[in-house]
Amino acid sequence: MIGPLGRFFRTRVSRRLFALFVLSAFLPLAAIAFLSLSQVRSLLLQQGEQRLSAMAKTYGMTLFERLLLASDVAEAAAESPASAASESSMAARTFSDLAELAPGGTVKLFGQPPQVVLSAEARSRVESGRPVVLVAGEGDHARILLVSRVAQRPGSIVVGELRPAAFWGPEDELPAATNFCVMEEGSKRILFCSQPVPPGVLQPLRIEGRAGFVSTSWTQEGETYRARAWSQFLRAGFGTPDWIVIASQPEQHQLAHVLEFRRIYIPVVAVTLLLVTWLTVRQTRSITAPVALLAARARGIANNDFETRLALKREDEFGQLADSVDQMSQRLGRQFASLNALAEIDRLILSTQDTAQVVRTVLHRLGAAIPADLVSITLFDQDNSDHARTFFAPPEERESMTMERHPVAAHECAALDVDSRSKWVTLDERNALPSYLAHCARYGITSIYVQPIVWQGAVRGALSLGYREATVVSEDERQQARELSDRVAVAVSSAWRDEQLYQQSYFDPLTGLPNRLLFKDRLEREIVRSQRERIGFAVLYVDLDHFKNVNDSFGHGVGDKVLREAARRVERCVRESDTVSRLGGDEFTVLLTRIGHPQEAWLLAETVVGALSQEFNLGEQQCFLSASVGISSYPADGASADELLKSADTAMYRAKAAGRAQAIFFEEKMNREAVARVTLDRDLRAAIERGELVLHYQPQVEVRSGLIRGAEALLRWNHPKHGLVSPLRFIPLAEESGFIEQIGRWTLERTCAQMKDWRARGLGLERISVNVSPRQFRKRGLDEFIRHTVHAAGLPPECIEIEITEGLLIERGEAVEGVLRALAEMGHRIALDDFGTGFSSMAYLQRFPVHTIKIDRVFIERLERSSENEAIVAAIIAMSHALGKTVVAEGVETPAQLAMLRKLDCDEIQGFLVSPGLPAAAFEELLAARSEAVAT
Repeated sequence: MIGPLGRFFRTRVSRRLFALFVLSAFLPLAAIAFLSLSQVRSLLLQQGEQRLSAMAKTYGMTLFERLLLASDVAEAAAESPASAASESSMAARTFSDLAELAPGGTVKLFGQPPQVVLSAEARSRVESGRPVVLVAGEGDHARILLVSRVAQRPGSIVVGELRPAAFWGPEDELPAATNFCVMEEGSKRILFCSQPVPPGVLQPLRIEGRAGFVSTSWTQEGETYRARAWSQFLRAGFGTPDWIVIASQPEQHQLAHVLEFRRIYIPVVAVTLLLVTWLTVRQTRSITAPVALLAARARGIANNDFETRLALKREDEFGQLADSVDQMSQRLGRQFASLNALAEIDRLILSTQDTAQVVRTVLHRLGAAIPADLVSITLFDQDNSDHARTFFAPPEERESMTMERHPVAAHECAALDVDSRSKWVTLDERNALPSYLAHCARYGITSIYVQPIVWQGAVRGALSLGYREATVVSEDERQQARELSDRVAVAVSSAWRDEQLYQQSYFDPLTGLPNRLLFKDRLEREIVRSQRERIGFAVLYVDLDHFKNVNDSFGHGVGDKVLREAARRVERCVRESDTVSRLGGDEFTVLLTRIGHPQEAWLLAETVVGALSQEFNLGEQQCFLSASVGISSYPADGASADELLKSADTAMYRAKAAGRAQAIFFEEKMNREAVARVTLDRDLRAAIERGELVLHYQPQVEVRSGLIRGAEALLRWNHPKHGLVSPLRFIPLAEESGFIEQIGRWTLERTCAQMKDWRARGLGLERISVNVSPRQFRKRGLDEFIRHTVHAAGLPPECIEIEITEGLLIERGEAVEGVLRALAEMGHRIALDDFGTGFSSMAYLQRFPVHTIKIDRVFIERLERSSENEAIVAAIIAMSHALGKTVVAEGVETPAQLAMLRKLDCDEIQGFLVSPGLPAAAFEELLAARSEAVAT
C-alpha cells in the first residue's frame, strides 16, 4: 500500500490534481452545508409555527364546542333534575355546581348554587334563549360559569360552574411538548395554562380584526419558547369577551432535525474526502499507466468483474484496445447478468410472495444486462384488468424504483394480446402512447421495445425497453428480454397466488376488513395481553338494522356498496389500535383495546351508531339505516373469545328488541332470551307435525258489487304454551333458518285442499292468494311444485293467486322473471304486495307478468285526511288500470276510506272494515252472509 502511494505523490501533476480535487469537493460541500443548515432551520421554525397555529385554532374551536355542549346539558338537566343528580350523568361530568334560579327561589340541582349577578345586557340575552358565559377569577382560580334559559319554565334560568378538568381537557391528551394558555381579550386575564408561563409575556398579545394568528416568543430558564395565538370569537355565541388561545413549544423541540443534521455532517465530509482521494488516485493512474489499467481490467474480467469500464478516450492503440476490452466485458456482463437474474428470480419464486421485490430485481438486473435508457415493467391487476401498475427506475436513479397506478384501455390490452409478440413503439405526436408507456415521454424516450409478459396463454403485462436515440436491439438482447419476461410471469403469478390465498384466509373480500378467523386470533392475543398487563378491553357486535330492505329495494350490488361504506364509517369511529372486522352479512365486530372504564366502550359504540345512522348516498337514491350494537367487556362478560363474541351477540339482539339504533351492554338475562329464541325456533320446526299451524282467510271484496271475490291465506301459529304467536315473531325466524321453504309448501298444499273443499260444496269464491317468500324463489323447481300441487287438488290455475313483494323483483329480477312467466302461462294470477313502499317503477310492471297491484296500508291509513296520500293512491290506480291491472287496497278500516276508494275507482278492498283473517269455518259463514246480503 505504501509503495503505490509513494510513487503516486512523487510527481507534481499527481500532487496538483490531488489538491485540486480535494479543494473542489470540500469548499462547495462546506458552503452547501452552511446554506442548507440555515434554510432547514428557517423551514423547521416556519413549519413549527404552522403546527402551533393549527393546534391553537383546534383547541379554541374545541373549547367553543364544549361550551355549546355544556349549554345543552344544562338545559336538559334543568328539565330532568332527578337524572342530573346522578354522578354518572353528563351534567355531573360537565359541571361541578348546577342550580336553577326561578322566580320563586333557587333550586339546587347538585353542588353549591353558584352566585351570579347578570347585567341587563346579559339577562336580556339569556331571556332571548342565548347562553351567557361569565368568567370569575384568573389563573388557577379562574371559574367559568354558564347561564342558560329553561325553555319549559319562562323566567327561570340554569346556572352552572364548569369542571376545569372536563372543560380545559386532561393534560395527557394534549400534544407532546406543547403548552396551551387561554387569555381573556381586553382584561388580559389568564384563564388557563397547562404549564406555567412567565408573567407578563402574554398580556401584550392582541389580534386585530377578530381573525388571524399572532406570533410571540420568550425565554424561560435559559430556553427559548415560540408561540402562536388565535382569537376565539365568543361574544356573539356567549356574550363574553373573546378568548385568545396561545399554543407554545420549546424552540429546541422544533429544531430537533437540525441537531441531527449537525451530527452527520462531519462523517459525510470525511467520506466525501475519502471518495475524492480515491477518484483522484484512480484518474491519475489511468492517465499515467494505461498498460497497468488494461492488465488490471483483464484480471477483473477473469474474476467476474464485468461492471468496471476503462473508457479511455485516446486516439491511439491503447484507446482502441480499451474499447475492445470494454465491449467484450459489456457483452460478457450482460450474459452473466441475465443468468444471475434468472437464478435470483427462481429463488424469489420459491422464497417470497412480494411482487415488488421480484419486479425490483428484474429492473436492476435487466438494466445491467441491456443498455436501455429506461426499463419498465407493467403488470395488469389480477382482479381488475382495466387497471395496471407500471414499475420503472428513472434514468438518473437506477438504484431506485418508482411505481405508478393507471387505467388501461381495452384496446391497449387487445393490442398486446393479438399475437403476444414483441414490437417497437415510436413516439409520434400524431399517435397517442399507450397508458403503460405514458411515463416514457417525461424522460425523452423516442423509441420503445415492448415484450408482452404471457402466462398460461394470457397477457399479464409488458416489459418495455426505452431508448432516447435510435438503436437496434440485438437478438441476444431480445432473447434476454423474453427469458426475463417469462420469469416475471411465473414469479408474479406465484406471488399473486400466495397473496390471494392469504387475503382469502384472513380478510373479507367485499370490505377488505379482517374476517372472523383473523378477528378471533387478535381477540385471543388481546386476552393474553390483558391478563399480563391487567388492562381491560371490550368487544362490540354491530348489526345493521333493516339492511334486508336495501337488498330487496336496490339489489345486492347496491347493498354491497352500502356494506363497504358502513365498514369505512366504523373504521373512522375507532382508534388505530382497535380492530374492525366483518363476520358476514351485515354484521361487524370491533375489538376496543385498553379500555379503562366500560363507559369508554359505550361512548365509542354510540359514535358508531351515530355514524351508521347518517344518510347513505346511492346515486339517484338515498336511504337511511341504523345499527344495533351489543357490548361485552373482558373479563366480566366472558373469559374466552367465543364467550365474549356470544355475549356481545346476545346484547346486540337485546338492542334490536329494545327498539334498534342503540348500544346495550351484555346482561345475564340476555342469555335466557337467546335460549328462548332457540327454543321457539325448535318448536316452530315441529309445529307442522303437531298440527299447530293453521290458516286464516281474509276476504277481498269487490268495491262496486260488494261481493267477496277472493281471500288471502294468512298463516297463524297456535303454540301450546304461548298461545297465538304473532307472525311478526316467528316468520323472521323461519326466514333466517330456511324453514320458511317447508312452511311455504305446507301453506300451498293446505290452501289447495281448502279451495277444493269449498268448490265441491258450491261456495262462490273465485280465488285464494298465497304468499310466496323470496327464499322459495331461490330454489329451482318452484313453478313445477306449484303446478303439481294445484293439479293434484283438481283445481284450475286461476283459483290460486301467487302473491310476491316488490323487493323480490329488485333483488332477483332476472332469476324471478322466468318463474313468474311460467306461472302466468299456466294460468295463475300474480299479485304484487305492498306496492309503493319500495322502489318499483313502471319498468317492473311492464316487464313482469303482474295481474294484481295491492296498495300498501300506509297509503290507506290517512287517505281521507291527506291530499298527498289521495294523489298517490289515485296515481297508482290510474297507472294500474292503464296497464290492465286489478287494484286491491289493503288495510281499509273506515267507511270514509271505502267511499274515497270507490270515488277513485278502486277494484277491490281488504281490511278490518270487512273482516280480519278468519278460520275456515268462520270465513264460510261470512261468505254466505255476504252473498245473501248483496242478493237482497
